Amino acid sequence: MDQTKVLGAEKQRSVGIKPVEANDKIILFSTLNIDNKPTISFIGYTMVDNTYEDKESLYNKYKAKKKLKLKGIKYFTNPIIAKDLADELNFIKNPKKSSAYLKSEYKEINKDDFKKILKKSNITKEFPAYFEELTFVMDEFIFYSINSLYYTLKNTSSNKQIEILTFIRLLTNILRQYGVTKSYDEVKEFYSKNAWKQGFNHKTSRDPDKLVDLYSSTGKKRGFSYITLE
Repeated sequence: MDQTKVLGAEKQRSVGIKPVEANDKIILFSTLNIDNKPTISFIGYTMVDNTYEDKESLYNKYKAKKKLKLKGIKYFTNPIIAKDLADELNFIKNPKKSSAYLKSEYKEINKDDFKKILKKSNITKEFPAYFEELTFVMDEFIFYSINSLYYTLKNTSSNKQIEILTFIRLLTNILRQYGVTKSYDEVKEFYSKNAWKQGFNHKTSRDPDKLVDLYSSTGKKRGFSYITLE
């Protein structure tokens, strides 16, 4: 979303997204892992540039036809914990159960609440580092990205195999687009240790420059050069 500036709704017949129109302002919130606890926090805000309909799923997640094209996203330098601000916000009727008021994808709030949240924040245009601490485990996201890249290549490429080093470079670029600041070497190490979990077929070669050590489920390593796409 940070790259495409497009937002949607998970439910195909979402009621919450229907009233949203151009020039509406949106506070973004998510569940972060703060002090090893899942914590609902406000993370930034944006404004709707325009709306349109597209029956295609967005990010393989948002199924509602209505999509929101955003003017841009400004992130809070530090996340604002919702429960710490709950007793000041009009839309939260019971501060002790603040999470109950932040379960829906979209919830209309008044201008006063919007301003109160912004007053608690410092703004940054950069993708904040704390997104790597989402309770959606980063390892799971990388696994999903590996799987997604593999099947994209398998379904669109005429090649029967791809060099593992090339695959890792592509994966690193994809993760960077999602704001995951992992270096090439870090992604390579992750793939080396976890490739066996994906169940891909790997082939070796005689060229030592193409070899990548992949670990088995028992911890044994062996050099491979290609991922088969057949």
